[in-house]
Amino acid sequence: MKKSTDIIGLPVIGIAEGTELGTVKDMVINASTGSLAALIVDDGKWYLGAKLLPFATVAGIGETVVTTESSRNIVPVSAVPELEKLLAANVKVVGTKVLAKSGRIIGTVIEVIFDASGKIAACEIEDAGGKVTQFPAQRVITYGPQVTVVAEIDERVPEPANAGTKLAGAREEVVVQEPPAVSATARAPAMDEEIAKKFDERQRKFLLGKKASRRIETDSGLLIVEQGGEITEEVLQKAKLAGKFVELSMSIQ
Repeated sequence: MKKSTDIIGLPVIGIAEGTELGTVKDMVINASTGSLAALIVDDGKWYLGAKLLPFATVAGIGETVVTTESSRNIVPVSAVPELEKLLAANVKVVGTKVLAKSGRIIGTVIEVIFDASGKIAACEIEDAGGKVTQFPAQRVITYGPQVTVVAEIDERVPEPANAGTKLAGAREEVVVQEPPAVSATARAPAMDEEIAKKFDERQRKFLLGKKASRRIETDSGLLIVEQGGEITEEVLQKAKLAGKFVELSMSIQ
């Protein structure tokens, strides 16, 4: 099992080349399958656009590195339309509110745990009181860009026999272990914070003065830049704060 924070920040090594190809910057989640679709790789050339390492081409994820057979496996976003759509969907899971189907707000996702196949096995959820619990992925109904919708315990969502369940009368009840409370502020920063740290003069100089090839908005619909609009310092700042820098960098004329 690997947490997202175990993976983000690791160097990517090409086995054929024997060299470091970049650093894992973030992840692309497939919301419909609840799995890791690709790793976003910073190869030091962000001004040329985002690069992806499809999860299917990952040879291994160790304690200190991610390996792939060849540098050819790291591709521009535009080369894989399916992944481009997933990236645009902006489903990160971490940071989303957890909402029960009944309408009850359970807490906030502060971590995602993946199994060896890349499937989400569980989410760590922090409630309003700061208590952290692990919630099994089998009870997740929808992974959305802002909200993760889950089933209540008595809704009988099918689970594997070893998923930590027990029978309580005629219904199934999840037994969840509760690790010590961990503050969400102690977790790794989100993608926009990572971008802010690595957003250097070379990138800014390249983008400043360019024109946007399409309209870019925040997740809530607020305008960042109109199609054909000039990319200014204000536009770059808005994009960074909204986590839309990657989308903006791929949308210049």
